[in-house]
Amino acid sequence: MQTAKSLLAGTALWAAVWGAAQAGTVEGTATYRERIAVPPGATLFVELQDVSLADAPAVTLAAQRYALTGVPAQFALTYDDALIQDRHRYVVRASVHQDGKMLFTTDTAYPVLTNDAGNSVDLVMVKVQERGAAMLENTQWVATEVNGVALDTEKRPQITFAEGGAFGGTGGCNRFSGQAEISGKSMSFPDNMAATLMACPPPLDEVEREFLAALPKVASFVQRGDTLVLLDAAGEPVLQFRRDQ
Repeated sequence: MQTAKSLLAGTALWAAVWGAAQAGTVEGTATYRERIAVPPGATLFVELQDVSLADAPAVTLAAQRYALTGVPAQFALTYDDALIQDRHRYVVRASVHQDGKMLFTTDTAYPVLTNDAGNSVDLVMVKVQERGAAMLENTQWVATEVNGVALDTEKRPQITFAEGGAFGGTGGCNRFSGQAEISGKSMSFPDNMAATLMACPPPLDEVEREFLAALPKVASFVQRGDTLVLLDAAGEPVLQFRRDQ
């Protein structure tokens, strides 16, 4: 009986040690530049994501929500080492929420783990704009990232906003237009929009398909200077643009 108990105890200890050996941690701080106090009841949401695949949404490997009382705030995300592949690309993103509203968010990718990026990162978030459609009226933008992956094609998708949320543009080959709903920081595009149907040569066909598929996922936006980031319902960037004019 004693031998059996010892064997079970040894097995449990081995399992605990093995599990600990397989766990990795990404840690760091999150802050914002504005000199304003953290609102009461605010929370910090931090995610570790795999953004390697251009034709698929980011995969969340670890996430944690913290009560936020001040910045910079420290965070630590524990992940399974077995999920990490040397050739993949991993980033950490963060956002601050209060009463269901996103107040701050990262608007750039912060790489970790692979390509000599390390496991520590300091995140800087930007304030989510509240001016709504008016701030986008009569502006034109060129896409620089789709689903967290930088575009390197000669021709890139473009979008132009007119008054009242009207928009139009090109996916790099075909033209499209429609009416977006923009209120405060919220933004949504119609599932079906008017578009031409020309055949596109590679790699423009894949870029255009991914771009048009990303538009209906948009739920909010962040603008800082000449950069516009469109975010999904989880606060994750799906499209990033630079101002064209």
